[in-house]
Amino acid sequence: MAEPVLKPYRKQILVCTGPRCAPDTSPELYQYLKKRLIEKGLYHEDDKRVARVQCNCFGVCTGGPILAVQPDGIWYHGVTKEKLEEILARHIEQGEPVEKYIFHRAS
Repeated sequence: MAEPVLKPYRKQILVCTGPRCAPDTSPELYQYLKKRLIEKGLYHEDDKRVARVQCNCFGVCTGGPILAVQPDGIWYHGVTKEKLEEILARHIEQGEPVEKYIFHRAS
């Protein structure tokens, strides 16, 4: 069996699109994230690349859409397109998590 290969990335954004986590808005937010990462030049360039991952369940089931930024261990709740724009600008591009939307930090 061949060893898996994963392109390098600087950050990884996980979005819950499960049936109990804002099913009406999470899948659309996931697609919007791709669009914005491409527009910002963060989707394909290896040195700045931000990976995005669609997840079925984080086990939270309230307050969605839920978004987690790794390796930072920062979890955001109630993410809208507007909040996502702020998270991308401040957390992803400037390295400053957006405190007002955080509901959990990994210890």
